[in-house]
Amino acid sequence: MRKRPGKWVKNFLRLVRHPGTPESVGRGVAAGLFSALIIPVGHMPLAFLLAILVRGARGSAVLATWIINPLTLSVVYPVQCYLGSFMIGNPLSYALIKKLVLDTMHTPSMETAGALGDELLASFLAGGLLLGFASAVIGYFLTTKMARRYRARRSNS
Repeated sequence: MRKRPGKWVKNFLRLVRHPGTPESVGRGVAAGLFSALIIPVGHMPLAFLLAILVRGARGSAVLATWIINPLTLSVVYPVQCYLGSFMIGNPLSYALIKKLVLDTMHTPSMETAGALGDELLASFLAGGLLLGFASAVIGYFLTTKMARRYRARRSNS
């Protein structure tokens, strides 16, 4: 018996099947991935606006944020802060970063946000720029290639 694909797979297939050109779909995914890693809240509107700026598929941009969202909270954001702390020259421990980020996300308030401190915020932004740019570039090329491959198979059948 064949297993049904999960939500993640279905969403990714929607990206590849988008009616726009493969390049516009790739630019949309790149905008979505970049925005999901650069700010913790409001990344869908940012992805939409970035997609407009880069002439990418706006739906793909928003959908890309949905695909990466489950990973950002517990995995990507702490790693992002950890890498960013080295980039700004103030290395922080991964355990401390993970605790602070998860505390802030689980109980959002001005007190928990203030507990993060300037170093962690600067680390988050620096790491976000690095990971956001890297994931945007990789996401663009992979999505464009997959969309082209999907369309080639569709036209041959």
